Amino acid sequence: MITKSKAIVRQIGRGLRVCLNRMRPAHVPIAVKLALVMTLLLVLGMTSLGMLISDNQSRLMRTQLHDFGNTMALQLAKQASEPILSENNLNLRLLTANLGEEERILGSAVYSHEGELLTANGAHPDLTAHILQSAASDSVLPHPWLRDTADRAPERLISFVAPANFQGVRVGSVVVTLSTSLMDQAAVEARNAIIYATLAMTLLASLLAYWLSRRLSQPIHHLMEATEAIGRGNLATRIDQQRNDEIGFLYEGFNNMAAGLLKKSQVEQVFSRYVSKNVADKVLANLDEVRLVDRPIEATVVFADITGFTAMSEQLQPSQVSELLNEYFSYISHACSLYGGAVDKFIGDCAMLVFGVLEDDSDHSFNAVSCAILIQRLAEQLNIQRRADGRPEVHFRIGINSGAMLAGNLGSDDRMEYTVVGDAVNLASRLCSEAQPDQIVIRKQMATMLKPRVITQAEQVLPIRGKSTPVQIHSVQDIHRDFHAQLQANLREVLAPLAHQPHPKAVDHA
Repeated sequence: MITKSKAIVRQIGRGLRVCLNRMRPAHVPIAVKLALVMTLLLVLGMTSLGMLISDNQSRLMRTQLHDFGNTMALQLAKQASEPILSENNLNLRLLTANLGEEERILGSAVYSHEGELLTANGAHPDLTAHILQSAASDSVLPHPWLRDTADRAPERLISFVAPANFQGVRVGSVVVTLSTSLMDQAAVEARNAIIYATLAMTLLASLLAYWLSRRLSQPIHHLMEATEAIGRGNLATRIDQQRNDEIGFLYEGFNNMAAGLLKKSQVEQVFSRYVSKNVADKVLANLDEVRLVDRPIEATVVFADITGFTAMSEQLQPSQVSELLNEYFSYISHACSLYGGAVDKFIGDCAMLVFGVLEDDSDHSFNAVSCAILIQRLAEQLNIQRRADGRPEVHFRIGINSGAMLAGNLGSDDRMEYTVVGDAVNLASRLCSEAQPDQIVIRKQMATMLKPRVITQAEQVLPIRGKSTPVQIHSVQDIHRDFHAQLQANLREVLAPLAHQPHPKAVDHA
């Protein structure tokens, strides 16, 4: 019997799930979802805010009521202590009568030390001697109670019991009674106002949320339709609408993606014309094995070498040498990227930077010189801290040269490197070797080309092995003051991570 009942329950459950799945729509528009979510969030926010306001208001009114009751009870206790001791009932009646003239006070009473009622005016509860004695000698005891009424529900009252002391001796007790009806009425009115406001805002928010959701979901429909067109093979599909918000960036990204897919399709078609289809499929399936084509370019090469590094490394631990190189190479890489260059390679303690190789740069020579000056300024700033920490200073000698060179892959089949080679690269390395610490060396032709943006000073004539004509070299002093602001901004950006790092401890290298 029990087994049969369980089977019936499971069958009913399956039937309900089937009915619910049939009732659930196959597609719910995003506008409806957004409207429901926005309305729900607004209702929750309004309800939470209303409850918070109502609670704060009730708490504030209770605090005010208690403060007023405590003050009145303490004042009456102070005035009634001497008449209680002298059994001056007339004076006590006058005190309670005067207190009854206060609109917010419904009643007051005075009790003797034994709990005997001496005088009373208005409403007051029936208090036992135990309750009267419960109030501490220096505090007021609140005592809520209900008063029966003939035509309505019982009225909530609260009495404040305070001890009457004379010269530190308790001689009796006083009671001041207040009504909480005003507080309750204000709380009900505030709660009703919040409920009505919430309902009105819910209705308004629902209409506004649905309208806004329709507006927000419209671009999504456009993207969905365009995506479906791309899926059908129509790679020429574009979204022509112009927007200046995130949706606009999404449209632009979709158009770029569609253009990229179209270009890829065209490249595959053209590539298939030059090789057999099988070869084209294998190459396209293994794009990581495609070699970059060597190409002649006009670019600039920078060699930045640390002077005296061999002697310095002998005084340091291997870990300290690695830390020093990583630190300075990180700064150099950042400085290089700020001027549109790229790190070609790190050769020991020398960094090889290229400008105008990976990206087209018509001003690669000036950017390379600016980057070199930034590296020297950076070394000056870092040396200030290194001197303060007792660490050896680091100085760079830099050689720069521009000219024709070949950019492409060098290496074996299993290990290749994309770099630049040529006579201009070799000359840059030679100029770096001839430079002095903290010096930047360029050719005379380059110095002449960069005037007046770069300030240089003529140096000696350098004979080059394998060349019949010696090379006149110039030392870079500075760049024109019009570019100082950008140079200082780049220097601050490179040094920004250093400001958030703790200074390393001084190391004795002696």
